[in-house]
Amino acid sequence: MANSMTATFDTKALLKTLNTLPKNIQKNVMAGATLAGANVVKEEARNRVRVKTGNLKASIGTTRRKSKGKNEIVFSVSPKKGGKNDGFYGRFIELGTSKMTAKPFLRPALESSQDEVLQKTKEYIANRLTQEVQKAKQWQKVMYINF
Repeated sequence: MANSMTATFDTKALLKTLNTLPKNIQKNVMAGATLAGANVVKEEARNRVRVKTGNLKASIGTTRRKSKGKNEIVFSVSPKKGGKNDGFYGRFIELGTSKMTAKPFLRPALESSQDEVLQKTKEYIANRLTQEVQKAKQWQKVMYINF
């Protein structure tokens, strides 16, 4: 079973527009898009987890991770450890133990939501690019008026 997902976009218009923006804005747009996709998996995992007290369900969240590559953005979806909703035992439920069978909720959430993840990611990029292009146009008008 898959425990991670890699998305590659073949949408030439989005990528062409993205490449016209400064590098820091490109990175921010892609980080937001990745988070939007991770949030889909998070919600699906919360819907799939078995609820006894609600603690594990509440502890499922997204975390940005350091990436190995310069052009990589990585978010993980997992139960949080510590704090009010300590979901440390989520791995025991997901993978099982010698005395308990596995009741996976994270892997099935990822596998079942891949199409929606790609859709939300594309939507986020399209919406954010529209916003950034509008900001750039406003900035050009201000610069033109001031000089």
